[in-house]
Amino acid sequence: PLPQRPSFTRRIHSTVGAVPGSFKLLFYTPPSYKPNSPNSGTYPVLINFHGGGYTIGSAADDARWATEVVKRTGGVVVSVDYRLAPEHPFPTGIEDCVSAVLYLWIHASELHLDISRTAFSGFSAGGNFTYTAAFRLHEELKKFRAEGKIDEEQIGELVSLVSFYPAVDWTKTREERRASNPNFTPIIPPFLGSLFDDAYLYPKQDLRSPLLSPGLAPDALLRDALPRDLVIITCWGDGLLAEAEVFRERLRGLGKRVDGYVVQGVVHGWDKWPSWWKGNVKRDEAYKSAAESLREF
Repeated sequence: PLPQRPSFTRRIHSTVGAVPGSFKLLFYTPPSYKPNSPNSGTYPVLINFHGGGYTIGSAADDARWATEVVKRTGGVVVSVDYRLAPEHPFPTGIEDCVSAVLYLWIHASELHLDISRTAFSGFSAGGNFTYTAAFRLHEELKKFRAEGKIDEEQIGELVSLVSFYPAVDWTKTREERRASNPNFTPIIPPFLGSLFDDAYLYPKQDLRSPLLSPGLAPDALLRDALPRDLVIITCWGDGLLAEAEVFRERLRGLGKRVDGYVVQGVVHGWDKWPSWWKGNVKRDEAYKSAAESLREF
């Protein structure tokens, strides 16, 4: 079956960071959601960040995942069409994601959202954003509270985080990542990967920054900025497998509850490939498992 189409879209302005501009939000809602009815109740919200190496892709790429979450949880999914490199290198994409979160929290009443049940999800580069946007949001909220710029009732709670094959350690070169996995299977030529990296990291950045390498973030930041419940889905043939699995164990060591698993026999981005009439059993199983792991959501 075809995935659900967005129920509606909104274009919003970035309010975080130094680069003005606007971007779209795509809303996927359950049948019971009635935006113009005062009696429609409130819905938990999953905010999604698409993949694409920080340079390509769109918020519509994850429609099938959004469909699964809406079906399994009855919540609202909002997919963020953040601005892309090279026109908008680091950290604009992260700041757009945080702008989206703040917009949804501030407009929660109008949008019928229960912001005490907010979750993030993301794929690949967007998987990186699930952590780094949480860090940047944590920083922004501390600043707002210190300056008295936000009503506490407009601050939601991040209760869960789902990342699919995330990049969590930018200090690893692509060569090191390939060598870290004996089952590594390339999906793009090396020059294209380098082009993506150079486009996002212009000018050169400190690769150990938590906003690039969440896997290297201080323990205190991981404890304070991330929710207790997380899901990490990784790929058997992915160069990002090793760093994500190390991060999974580190989070568990900090007392986080981390669900998810390594999907066997697949490579990076396997769930986005067209399957036509054949379907994709491993994708469907991973999406179902991840959606059902949204405990508090």
